Amino acid sequence: MSEKPPRDKEATIWEHLEELIIRLRRIVIAFIIATAILSALPAGFGGGKLYTPLITVFPRIIFRHVIPPHITAFNGKTYNVTVMPGSEFESIEILTYSATLLGIIGAAPVAAKEIWEYIEPALYPHEKQFMKRYIALFTASFIVGVFFAIYIVAPLIYLMMYKLYPLFVPHGYTTIIKVEISRVVLFTLELAFAFGLLFEIPIVIYLALAYGILDPNLFTPTTMKYIFLGTMIIGAIISPDPSGLGMVLIGLSLYAPLHVAVHFGKKRAMERKALEQAKALLEER
Repeated sequence: MSEKPPRDKEATIWEHLEELIIRLRRIVIAFIIATAILSALPAGFGGGKLYTPLITVFPRIIFRHVIPPHITAFNGKTYNVTVMPGSEFESIEILTYSATLLGIIGAAPVAAKEIWEYIEPALYPHEKQFMKRYIALFTASFIVGVFFAIYIVAPLIYLMMYKLYPLFVPHGYTTIIKVEISRVVLFTLELAFAFGLLFEIPIVIYLALAYGILDPNLFTPTTMKYIFLGTMIIGAIISPDPSGLGMVLIGLSLYAPLHVAVHFGKKRAMERKALEQAKALLEER
């Protein structure tokens, strides 16, 4: 194991790469260990005989909140939702998705520690306080995005799709709403990860405006219109809902935080500029 370069000495690029590789290796090892341990932990006991492993909990949570047991379609009829396997290997796929999620959650503290220790020597004292505050905010935003996707966006998308499905079935045929668990779990997890990242973008824009990285004049009313159109396009891509309701919900949920971030970021940039001008005047005197 290589020693951390002294703080008063400039490390070479190879020393930085060596340290980065060591820390990434620790994160991977933590992920593997967390996956193995958390997957085997008991989440409960059924009937006092068999235990329920934690690895089975996430798929059930996602499925319970995303897919209702009954669907009332737009034709006014109510249909039962039938769960059917998509393939003989579907159970393995579901367990793999769940184990990956458990591993990421379990290894997150180790990853945060290793990343912080890697960048901490290069930061000034005021930058360290700044990073600590906004790392927590980034984490909170990611979690909010994940829950928003699982509890709001994914249920809406599937509800609209299954409400429309019976409309295309001719009279005389039996309508069965078939749901494949692996597809629901995978799509929901992908959606959750995407929204977790998307919910962090407003923080990045605010910081870039507040600290002069981005010019506030870039965000004109015309620019904001294009940003609004872009969020609607993203909503249309993410949501398979042909009614457009999913697109609007996703688009607005992405645009509203961006609009707020731009507003307060520009305000903070103006305050920062006025403060710098006042300091310059005092120095001239």
